[in-house]
Amino acid sequence: MVRKLWGQGKLTNEASPRFNASPDETFPSSRHLKWSLIFLLVYFGLRLLFFALTISTNMPPDENTHLELSRIFSKVFFLPQNSPETYEYGLVTNIPWLYYWIMGKLLALNVLGISDLLFLRLLNIPFAFATIYFVRRMFRLMTDDRLSQVLLIVAMTNTIMFSFLSAFVTYDNLTNLLAAMAVYYLLAFFKTRSGNLLVLFFLCQMAGSLTKVTFLPLILVLNILLVLYEFKNIRLLPGALSGYFKSAGWRQWGLVLGFFFGLAMNVQLYGGNYYYYRDPSPGMSKVLSPEIAMKNRIEARNMIFSQFKEGRVSRDEAFNMASQIKHPGDRADTMYLIDNDIARRYYNIELMGPLAYTALWVWQMSAGIFGIFGHGEMFNSGPAIWPFAALGVLIFLSILIRWRPSHADWLPTCLMAIVAFYGLFLLYYVNYPVYLDTGVFGLTAQGRYLFPVLGAFYAVSSYYLPRLFRSRHWQVGISGAACLIFIISDFPFFLYHVTSDWFAPLFG
Repeated sequence: MVRKLWGQGKLTNEASPRFNASPDETFPSSRHLKWSLIFLLVYFGLRLLFFALTISTNMPPDENTHLELSRIFSKVFFLPQNSPETYEYGLVTNIPWLYYWIMGKLLALNVLGISDLLFLRLLNIPFAFATIYFVRRMFRLMTDDRLSQVLLIVAMTNTIMFSFLSAFVTYDNLTNLLAAMAVYYLLAFFKTRSGNLLVLFFLCQMAGSLTKVTFLPLILVLNILLVLYEFKNIRLLPGALSGYFKSAGWRQWGLVLGFFFGLAMNVQLYGGNYYYYRDPSPGMSKVLSPEIAMKNRIEARNMIFSQFKEGRVSRDEAFNMASQIKHPGDRADTMYLIDNDIARRYYNIELMGPLAYTALWVWQMSAGIFGIFGHGEMFNSGPAIWPFAALGVLIFLSILIRWRPSHADWLPTCLMAIVAFYGLFLLYYVNYPVYLDTGVFGLTAQGRYLFPVLGAFYAVSSYYLPRLFRSRHWQVGISGAACLIFIISDFPFFLYHVTSDWFAPLFG
């Protein structure tokens, strides 16, 4: 088996590297770690089953849309076409389609006599477990410290919005998994120089961008890191590729063919969208007529508000148009956008600048990560969010004091760069422009939009937080306090705030 490094002119086909185990035998022991992980994962799985079996489909974000699109994809072999049957749910062409295609094909396996909704909810749960698996593998590239591992898994399995989302039908679950895999394979390649890992890294990117358009900024930062990390070896690339293909077996060729197929599908999707609509992700009104686009609740909201803001319709006309939106939440949102715009102009209310917006954005995103934000809401704010604010300060201090760029082969630094780039991109390229356009602060600022880098953030936090102190007793103490905050703020928080309208006898 070829084992030469990229820097020596070869990419190795070694795909399952072994990393040095930590010799540290302090608390927690290996046995403690094993049983802690078993307990945490079983507890996580039981909670996800509870959510999947009991929560009304009116509460998770856009679950009905994802379910119906999956059903539409189940009726065709490959990709469906826009039709009167699909207009209500938005575009079925010109969109990332991989999640819907997979769910649609899996629907054919529903021979259990349960509803499609429950069947797909149950099939989404493994995505969460796989995400946690790859986040832990990512973390162990940096350290095998058992205390930090427990802290990491507690955080991943007791972040309430991640737990809640993981039990429902949404493309976010596959997106989060592919993001964790892409980050892991990149960092693993940095450590092992494995050609297979590099191909898997690119393959995850292709699949991620076919799942959700918000995967694109993650692809950008990951490939920037790859170029920076490997720039010194760029002259060796031709020889490395030649050596890889010469030693490739059928598995390696399968990975390469999968990558090129994914690349072709991405070119067809995003290249085609840009060629025909000058937009890699066009809205429904660009692809279909405005009359058809109005049949979709989100597109109708945006179009009605735009027409009102541009002075093409009056308030009464806009309200009359909004009354045709079937979904009560989006109907109310449309009316609020209109009245808020009127009030802002009447009272000459100034919009927030970038810094003021950033401070509120951090609060909003935290409230939506450590609370629930969908069609049903359990925002975590006030005193309940203060423990997380304190943890955030301690994590910042620990990084400020203990961080050295080259720690653990630069991997924590890479993770921090990934989190910072993705967060700033979402903040200033997506959320802030929407605020400037609508004057509404929280319209698109939802905590779950940060989940593609949640594992990377928790990995860095779990690596540095215990290292704030030199004493192992203090490390155990601060990690235990952090674990307690996460556990209490997940299911106990949910049970304390939940009301009867969150539940529904969905399944017979």
